[in-house]
Parts: sequence; C-alpha cells; structure tokens
Amino acid sequence: MPKGKVACGKFLKPFGVRGELKFEPYLPDDLDTASITSGMLHYRPEKGRAAREVLILSARPLSSGLWALHPDGCESPEEAAEYTNAELWVDRVKFPPLEEGQYLSQDIIGCRVSDARGNDLGQVRAVFSTGANDIWELAGKDGREILIPAIKDVVVSVDVENRAITINVLEGLLD
Repeated sequence: MPKGKVACGKFLKPFGVRGELKFEPYLPDDLDTASITSGMLHYRPEKGRAAREVLILSARPLSSGLWALHPDGCESPEEAAEYTNAELWVDRVKFPPLEEGQYLSQDIIGCRVSDARGNDLGQVRAVFSTGANDIWELAGKDGREILIPAIKDVVVSVDVENRAITINVLEGLLD
C-alpha cells in the first residue's frame, strides 16, 4: 500500500459514451466522493501496469451507492475500459477523522491477531462487511481460514501502529 494513501474504491465498467466509468466506493458514508479530484490508479497485478497519477474531471452519484467518475484523458468507452478493476487511491487526509474504535479496512489487513493469552492466531488477510458488523478473515498459522466477528465481545484491542490485534476467543469461535 502506498504510504499516506487509502484505497477509496474500484472502477467497474464504462458508463455511457463520453469516457465515464461506474465506480464502487469503499469509503465511509460521510466522505463525499465528488470531492475526489485526483489519486493514484493501481491496477491488479495481472494487468502488468505500473501505478500512475490520475485526475478526476467529474464525479456524480448513480443508484445503489455507485458513482460515475470521469478520468482525465478518457474520452470513449474503449479508453474507459482500460480502467476496469483498477483501484483509486487518494491521500488519507481527504478522509474525515475516524471516531475512537473505528478503522479503515486497510488499517486492519495485515495485522497479527493473538488471543488474550498471547497465542498467535494468524494474520488478517481480508475484511468483509455484513451490515451488522465486519468480519475479519485470518490466515491461520496452520493454513486454515479463521473468521473473526469484529464485535466488542471479541475484540479486546487494536493497535494499528504495531499491527497487532488482541481478541477474546469465545466458545466455538475457532472450531
């Protein structure tokens, strides 16, 4: 992850005939996607392209939480298709301050997780939102997948600076 940058969303597919794309934001609800005027474009590794700066000429809301973004220099559906599945990373300072106990997914991914006794359980490799709470997917030390609900009864502490999370292992959680 680029230092000081946050993945704010992913370009989906071309939208219309003027070079716009559908954009799926990963953002907190209180960040106005229209305020994003530039960022770093990061392609998936299989695309084989280097990250590059991109200017956003316009952004407008669509239905279902999606947006239409128009990158500079993108004037046709064919040019827009080159952005498909690329992520847009913006400066972290564009995000509103988070409340105590709130974290961006990228703050959690990569953290080591241990139980209250100090036993290493694995590393967070993905974060999923269920609506009620997030679920942290761990790559366990033994190679198995462990799903941890990010709820007060389970999460004891999160130290993003030291990349460490401590949890209470409730009965059946690791079964």
